[in-house]
Amino acid sequence: MGLAHHLLLGSATLGLAVTGGSARAQSNSPVGLQPGSQQTQSQQNPSSHVAAGKPAKPAADEPKEQHLLGDWNKTLSDKGLDLTVKYEGDVGAAVSGGKRRGIDYAQQVELNLQADWGKIAGVKGLTSTVSFVNRAGNSVAHSRIGDQLFQVETVYGGTDHAAIHLVQAFLDWKSAKGKVDVAAGRLPVGNDFGTSPYYCEFMNTAICGYPNSLSAKRGFTVFPNSTWGARLRFAPSSKLYIQGGAYQVRPKFGGKYGFDWGWSGTTGTYFPVEVGWEPSFGPNELNGHYKLGFTSDTSRYADNLYDVNGVPFPLSGRPPAKHGGRHSVYVLADQMIHRNGEGPENGLVVLGGYVASDSATSKIDRFAFAAVRDQGLIPGRPDDLAGVMLAHARISNRLTSEQAIAGEPIQTAEWALEGMYKVAATSGLSITPDIQYLIHPNGQTSIRNALALALRVQVTM
Repeated sequence: MGLAHHLLLGSATLGLAVTGGSARAQSNSPVGLQPGSQQTQSQQNPSSHVAAGKPAKPAADEPKEQHLLGDWNKTLSDKGLDLTVKYEGDVGAAVSGGKRRGIDYAQQVELNLQADWGKIAGVKGLTSTVSFVNRAGNSVAHSRIGDQLFQVETVYGGTDHAAIHLVQAFLDWKSAKGKVDVAAGRLPVGNDFGTSPYYCEFMNTAICGYPNSLSAKRGFTVFPNSTWGARLRFAPSSKLYIQGGAYQVRPKFGGKYGFDWGWSGTTGTYFPVEVGWEPSFGPNELNGHYKLGFTSDTSRYADNLYDVNGVPFPLSGRPPAKHGGRHSVYVLADQMIHRNGEGPENGLVVLGGYVASDSATSKIDRFAFAAVRDQGLIPGRPDDLAGVMLAHARISNRLTSEQAIAGEPIQTAEWALEGMYKVAATSGLSITPDIQYLIHPNGQTSIRNALALALRVQVTM
């Protein structure tokens, strides 16, 4: 059913997350499990993305994550253990179009435990992350609108409603000057590749966490699921980095509870590579992040249309041809063009991206999005945030042709338009009213365009 989103676990920390939330429907979820949603902004691991929008003031003065209960765990934190509890509740209402009207609610609770082994045992640069989640609720996109491509609510699915689900458990080591960063263990690809802290400021899982077509791939594991993997990042300068990784491709991931760490059912290895440039322009430090990535999955996948003789398999009656490997290329960018204040993200930012994937084996072979987000737009409200996002997913022409020949419901493309305003109510508490319009939900012209209203409540303790 869906995927949870953005862990604010740094690759350099030990995070324990319990999340009850929505996620978008994806093909990379394990058999028998609901597809996990993209990470929420509060869950995303920003290790591959220097904090979006560096402040105009010195880094030492950058604001820390705010907590509703203040620094209640300061004693533990000073000793190297950082415990954070987070809650997100998403309400989605289908008010017109789709299949039927109605309201659904999904929630996520995170428990993050972050450990700095430099403080604990004197091992400088070494940290560890462990994350658990708990999710509950329903998806208005699935149950009311009939959309299996995008989700209105951010946090939903991926855990089969298990009481507790292990998300990840890995070690991370950074060199003294930060040029080398190595992580290994149980970790999602989406922690470090094809992602941005900006994406889950929006609720729709078209981009929340990562561009939809990336997380729809089996090998591109995302919160709340992970497999065995390792990632190496090298930053020759503060503005340039290159990183690559190798991850186990296993359709059932870690099973319902996330503790099945075996190798049975493994189909191949997922290799992502990403190059990033993070410039800062002018005296106001207008920050940008530009990424070029390539991914390759060595697993074998069935062709969307043809058998081994090049004949549509619905006509020949033969099984689909098998392809060794599936690839994607992506380009992602964001750039601050006006600063509203000294906060690291206070300003007007434009962002967008494009993903191209194999048409023969991918359900979504082309994906594009564009968005604008503006933090601190209203004087006296430096932490409030407004944004507008437009995303488009194109179904592979081969799959569309196969559906037409087989007499199945035909999918072509879907558009998602979203507007949101996040109200920073108090320290550690935000409320986000949201409106979304889905054109051809599930990529089907037979489903009426849908208007949905949503409300997100986020609490960090």
